[in-house]
Amino acid sequence: MMMKRTPTGAHWLPMNAFVLTVSLIVASMAAPAYAEEGGLPLEYNWQNVITQADKERLAKLDEAVAQGTEESYTTGASISQRAALHKIMSPPATRIKDQDLMGWWGCRTIKVGGPIAGLIVYPFFDCRVRVIDGFMFLEKRSGSQRLSGRLYHKDATTRVLLAAPTYNDEPQRVYSGPEGGITDPQKQDKLGVLSMLEDGRVRIVFPYPVLESTFDVLEMRRPETLHP
Repeated sequence: MMMKRTPTGAHWLPMNAFVLTVSLIVASMAAPAYAEEGGLPLEYNWQNVITQADKERLAKLDEAVAQGTEESYTTGASISQRAALHKIMSPPATRIKDQDLMGWWGCRTIKVGGPIAGLIVYPFFDCRVRVIDGFMFLEKRSGSQRLSGRLYHKDATTRVLLAAPTYNDEPQRVYSGPEGGITDPQKQDKLGVLSMLEDGRVRIVFPYPVLESTFDVLEMRRPETLHP
């Protein structure tokens, strides 16, 4: 029987049991979506949750990518660093099925542009997508710089990530929302735009982050596809 691997220290599941479990979880996400007659509750629409600052960043996504990419050309980045950026940013997005996002991933951050970052490719760490309180929820689970937040449906090929950063083993925090008022740059919200690629990888672009770079991209691959 085929087996589905989870990260080190976790349990192994038969493949058919894993698929059934994921299907049931994803199906359950629809349950609270119709709790209010006439449409979704306000908190299920990302446009009701997002801050004004993040609305502005989202509107400048393409600008941030173009600017950061151009800035990265002036750095002393290696061929392998440039190749890593090209390989994650160049492929077109494909239609997303929520169940394909579920589970464990290897994820690495690439910081692009800006006066400090230039072009930095970090190693892979652990990420997970699961359902919490009826929302798809993304967590970066290892490394010193972490994040966690909800994924919202935007269109067939796009999800919006509204997340909050944490460091090391700090407790997870929630996205502050319009009334958050967080001014500490180490704790300010993180806005990401998620796309799925045809080869099964996931790309999350963070336009104009508060610190270091012009844009960040989180590349996500299934653990079994990572090189030793």
